[in-house]
Amino acid sequence: MSRNQIQGPQGCTGEDRDGVLELMNSILRAGSNQNLAVDYPLVYREDNLNNNRIIKAGADVVAVVPFIVWPVEHEGCRFRVGIISATGTHPDFRDRGLGLKCLQSCMQCMDQPGIELSVLWTMVPTFRFYNRGGYQAVQDQGCVFRLTRNQARWFRDHGESVVAHDTPAPQLLHAMQRLRRAEPEGLHRDDDRAAVLHALPKLTTHVALRNGEPVAYVVHSASSNKPGVVEAAGDEEALETILNRILLDRVTEAAIRVFRPLSDNSLLRLLDRVCHSEREPCFEGTMFRLNDVTGFFRAIVPWLRRRHSGKAQSFSMTIAESNETVSMDFTDGDVTIGDQKREPHFNMSRLDLTSAVFGPHPCRPCDVPEPLSSLFPFHFPISILDRS
Repeated sequence: MSRNQIQGPQGCTGEDRDGVLELMNSILRAGSNQNLAVDYPLVYREDNLNNNRIIKAGADVVAVVPFIVWPVEHEGCRFRVGIISATGTHPDFRDRGLGLKCLQSCMQCMDQPGIELSVLWTMVPTFRFYNRGGYQAVQDQGCVFRLTRNQARWFRDHGESVVAHDTPAPQLLHAMQRLRRAEPEGLHRDDDRAAVLHALPKLTTHVALRNGEPVAYVVHSASSNKPGVVEAAGDEEALETILNRILLDRVTEAAIRVFRPLSDNSLLRLLDRVCHSEREPCFEGTMFRLNDVTGFFRAIVPWLRRRHSGKAQSFSMTIAESNETVSMDFTDGDVTIGDQKREPHFNMSRLDLTSAVFGPHPCRPCDVPEPLSSLFPFHFPISILDRS
């Protein structure tokens, strides 16, 4: 492999796609019967190729950091998030800063169209690398339950019909989309993206029907990158029926991993009611980056209104890296986001502000000052099915 003619970072083209996948599969899927093109099809589709930021040595792709943009409708708030997907550098080209250059190129791409937030999932040893790009590790945005066949008796069967689908038909998919939109959190999927995700390999969608109408669904995956129950929505009793059937159908005592998000949805209520004491930390390694601090705070104004006690209050902060000042003025049940200095005023790094907003990670402790500690954290769990 040539070490000369380093090019990039730049967007991936159709001609580069095979080289990107060959590199990434050699790093992350060696010895596996899975591959990234199938595991994360939305990331490598033609309409997202330019968001795969690459560096080449001659004709060979030697470093890749991709991202995909999702619109968000969460707790009455609307914004956009860029999800960093699987990253990698060829072994012969490591320790030269190429991965960081690709990551920085992603951040520059996100700045242009106004993507307020970015997120990725990684392991503790790589926190420091992503800190250099402005990403901060935060508290887990959910927890997990590990359920076995023997625990099916904890979940009542309420008598719904349950049908399993590898690839839901369009009419059923539309009904599932409606159920999902009724939950308080989530990336906004159009029908096209929903169809792609629900057709992923090793994934089964279990749909509960009452009088022939879909009232709940559970997505169960046997893949290595999205194991267990990766999404659920709909009526709480119908979800209970589905989990009862899934567990009873197990042929082994191996546990199924169920992710329970922090936001108040029907799956959270069910699991807390039935088996609250069984929950465990998920150690998911979530890292957020506040790309546009002012834009993000303006986007979550509906949530800020609900969180605040209602008394008149003002404060401000200046972000060290960008010298950006953001103020919050709470009056008469409303909040105004501005750029004026108020008292109290805080000087904060981007990383510390991210910890304050989403909750500090145990490996990245942070003293959150008042009144930020009373307002936050803002919980933003992302369905495992949506994670790229």
